[in-house]
Amino acid sequence: MEEKEEGLSLGEIFHVLFIKKWLLLAVTLAVTLIGVIFVQFLYNPGKVEYQATFQVKFPDAFKMENDSTRHYPDGTEFLYQELISLDNLKRAQAKDESFASINIEKMKKNNGISIQEYEATINNEPVKTEIYSIFILKKYFSSTEQAVDFFEALIDIPVEIVLEKSKLIDYDRYLKQFDSLDDYASQMEILINQKELIIENYASLISTYSNAHTITLNDGSIKTISVAQSDIESYFTRYDLEAMKNEVELNGYVYPNSEFLINVRNNLADLERQLERNNLKLNNLQKQIKDISSDEGQTIIIQGLISEISKITEENAEIESTIKDYNKYLNASSEAGYAEKLANFESRMKAHYAELQEFTAIYAAFNNEIYETNTKVLVSAGSIIVEEGGFNILIALAVFLVGGFVLGCCLNLCLELPKFLKEKKKELEEKEIENTNE
Repeated sequence: MEEKEEGLSLGEIFHVLFIKKWLLLAVTLAVTLIGVIFVQFLYNPGKVEYQATFQVKFPDAFKMENDSTRHYPDGTEFLYQELISLDNLKRAQAKDESFASINIEKMKKNNGISIQEYEATINNEPVKTEIYSIFILKKYFSSTEQAVDFFEALIDIPVEIVLEKSKLIDYDRYLKQFDSLDDYASQMEILINQKELIIENYASLISTYSNAHTITLNDGSIKTISVAQSDIESYFTRYDLEAMKNEVELNGYVYPNSEFLINVRNNLADLERQLERNNLKLNNLQKQIKDISSDEGQTIIIQGLISEISKITEENAEIESTIKDYNKYLNASSEAGYAEKLANFESRMKAHYAELQEFTAIYAAFNNEIYETNTKVLVSAGSIIVEEGGFNILIALAVFLVGGFVLGCCLNLCLELPKFLKEKKKELEEKEIENTNE
């Protein structure tokens, strides 16, 4: 007697799985399509982010040795976090009409954008690299092309800010005070300060850039930094501003009815009263010494009084010298030849002022050229846009393809296995009856 066949063979299982091939194929394709659509349009947009890595280079005249702080040309601190401020995002958006669909406010509010600075390790110490990366979630853009254009607009903003601030530098900040002053000594001090400012800063430019930068003057000639420095130094070697300042004090040059002259008169009256009070003190001290000089036990007191007399005497000498100088200002105009000397002085001072304006304009032109040439955003090739995060679409396709196939197989088993088992049982029973009849 033959044994009954029990269970299912591997071949029978595969037979059941592929009974309805169209169903298996339909389920596999449906699951794959739905899964890929879900990943691509629902899951990934909230996870995938675009990244731009770049470096901002600009002249930083305020940076000190061993100081990692960066400053804009006007002295304000450069904070890389401000590159993604709402104002800057709006500024980037305004550059192109195609950016109108980007929800800047929502991006900022929901932390859809971030920035970080990379650090290097030198001698086990973290060192800032001044290399930055901006990350923005993909869902805020309608296309990769729009994202690339927006990133380019955004990372150009620090260059624009640097150049804007460089145009606002007061290269002539001392000269601007010149006309508000009403005494010649202070005006000469202004000219001296402006001269020294330019000469010192030229030295700084040369130490940093050598003669690498040139400007073209209105007459078409080309000037280097070292030539510009030499020009101003040579001019003020010929024309000594310090000597002119001393000339003011020596000759008592003063603007008629000026605030300076009023202050001179008021100060003179105060000094004369102070001198009078000091003389009274001296008389009183000398009288005290005379009254106690015969008493040998009062030596310490006498020494104290003599010391006080010495101090007041020195103070009086200074007061008298200042009074003499003040009287020189008050009486100078009555001296012979004063008007001619003052006119000559004013002519020379105005000529030097005009020359300093020209020197300052040339110095400003060099600075503008340096900022425009050396301010830039450096972007590594291929690093403008990098997609990160989310689920790789090819992997998703493979996963959902396998998942759909498995689901289709399970569905086929659920639908066809009972029928197959029933038919198999029937066949076995029929064979058993045939075997019995034989």
